[in-house]
Amino acid sequence: MEKLADLEARVQNLEKIKLKIPSDKQGDVTKDEISAISRARHHVESKKCYSASWKWVPKDYYSKQLDQRSVILGARSPMQLCKALLMENRSVEAKQFDRLNAQFYLVVVQYGAELNTKKLEIEVRALKPLQERLEASKFNFRLASAEDNDRLTGYVHNSVTPFGMIAQATVPIILASAVVKDIKFMFMGGGHVDLKLGMAVDEFVKATGAFVLDVSDSRR
Repeated sequence: MEKLADLEARVQNLEKIKLKIPSDKQGDVTKDEISAISRARHHVESKKCYSASWKWVPKDYYSKQLDQRSVILGARSPMQLCKALLMENRSVEAKQFDRLNAQFYLVVVQYGAELNTKKLEIEVRALKPLQERLEASKFNFRLASAEDNDRLTGYVHNSVTPFGMIAQATVPIILASAVVKDIKFMFMGGGHVDLKLGMAVDEFVKATGAFVLDVSDSRR
């Protein structure tokens, strides 16, 4: 048993090196976290996202202001920093998966903006042709539970990335149109709380097949 445990430890250490996990973080990264990071990287690489850039951040990253975080990431503006929110339509009745009327969507918005759920409902409803459009009462988007987030994305809070989700095939991605309008390069979660992923916006849209919709408002 000890030999097996030693072998597993060596394999994990090799995986950490392969994933370029910094030496000062290797002791803290768990087996499940290694798996999550690996899924995200594999998906990005499989999509040939040549603009992708991975950045490990300090543990106190989320205690800092947005302008400080942007400096850490090497971003030109805090508006380049984005987050991914798993949203659930609690009024959906479709029994079979339909990406134009799914129960869950992963919505990517800028930290410097706010997700507008009413806009989200209007925009998702409008994905279908007018003659097939459902009643407005069939759309009621709310932030998904932590349990559903973990189950469907495979990532914990502050580490969610649109790449390598466990339920990738049944969770369509929506990118706020403000992102496309405002910036050329974006930063998002990378599969671990301390790992961020940067990517050209146009390459992100192509790789994820994201719907680009007007779902956010500028913070006042």
